[in-house]
Amino acid sequence: MGLRAVSQALVFLITARVLGVEGYGSFVALLTLASVLSYFCGLGGHVLLVRDVARDSASFAAGWGYAISSLLVGTTMVFPIYLLASNWLVPQYIALSAIALLGVGELIFWPLANLASFAYQGYERMGRSSHMMLAPVVFRLMAALTLLALSVWEKLKFPLLTWCALYAVAMLVSACYVHYRVFRDLGAPRWGKAAHLRERIEEGIVFSFWGIAEKVYVDADKLMLARLNSLEVVGLYSAGYRVVDIVFLPLYALLSSAAPRFFRAGHVGVAGAWRYARRVAPIAIGYGSAVGLALFFAAPLLTSLLGEAYADAVEVVRWLCWLPLVSSPRLLLQYALATSGRHKVGMMAVAMGGSTNILINIGLIPTLGWQGAAVATYAAEILMAGAMACPVLHRPRSIRKEAPVKRR
Repeated sequence: MGLRAVSQALVFLITARVLGVEGYGSFVALLTLASVLSYFCGLGGHVLLVRDVARDSASFAAGWGYAISSLLVGTTMVFPIYLLASNWLVPQYIALSAIALLGVGELIFWPLANLASFAYQGYERMGRSSHMMLAPVVFRLMAALTLLALSVWEKLKFPLLTWCALYAVAMLVSACYVHYRVFRDLGAPRWGKAAHLRERIEEGIVFSFWGIAEKVYVDADKLMLARLNSLEVVGLYSAGYRVVDIVFLPLYALLSSAAPRFFRAGHVGVAGAWRYARRVAPIAIGYGSAVGLALFFAAPLLTSLLGEAYADAVEVVRWLCWLPLVSSPRLLLQYALATSGRHKVGMMAVAMGGSTNILINIGLIPTLGWQGAAVATYAAEILMAGAMACPVLHRPRSIRKEAPVKRR
């Protein structure tokens, strides 16, 4: 995650400078739409692949074939939706070729590249899995460096179109690379029957909804700003949000590393998982407080990194700098629910947060602009935490008196 954060930060700095505020806002609007829809491309096949291989490693070839087939079916359905939705959500003066190229990169090649990391998880080969996760980001950084070199060599007439083309090529190369590694390490896919594929899709599509619910919550404000305000505002808000998003990575790393202990504690129910969450809470809340203060006082450095055109993004960072702190209770509650068999409750709470975020954005963005989007983000976080706290804290007396899980 540290290497991904550095690579993503460099890509962000290069593209924000080369594209400018409005161009970067256009790219973020398109990328947000495509990344939200990308959760439906795989139709949950990657989750079923990990589950089946973990139970029986001999099932990899069939599971790998079904995962790729599900991805092809999902992409065929999603890509036309992306083209139609982009025609309504983003301004008309963005070239159709740029929209199509970004869609090819984000909805076809990136899901193929991302699928490879799940191929190794069932075998618990996490080192190689993280290698596969890092590969697309590295190729994206190489594309960004190419964009920078082209902009230095000569003034780009169509910087957004150039970046979308480079983005698509980077995702194509990364998909070819990671699938070559999977073929060499684990073997070729085995293609199953169409009737069985339909059963797999019906079983796996449930897992797509959790991802898209959380993605809608995170990125709805950027799409709403593009629709209800201007792309320049989207660029400023996205630049500030990106800085805050990067500092979330240590928090995600902490919770990911603690996930096995969450599952062991949650074996006796949500009470056990919540007891362990309370042990992790001081670290998460302490980090959120410290990084919030650091971002608040270091925000003016953003102008030095991106240029004077992004001066207003300093205020965005200061508005959003407390998001890691405010999000910590929700993330801890979410892990407690997800690791104790209450994942459907967590999914419903996230879906409610995403819907609330959209409704508040519709009401506040026309009058308050990006400040309204920031208010909606904080309000949705608090609402989700409250919705998740109800099933965690209000439980039957018999569950409250469960004995704690013994530690080895």
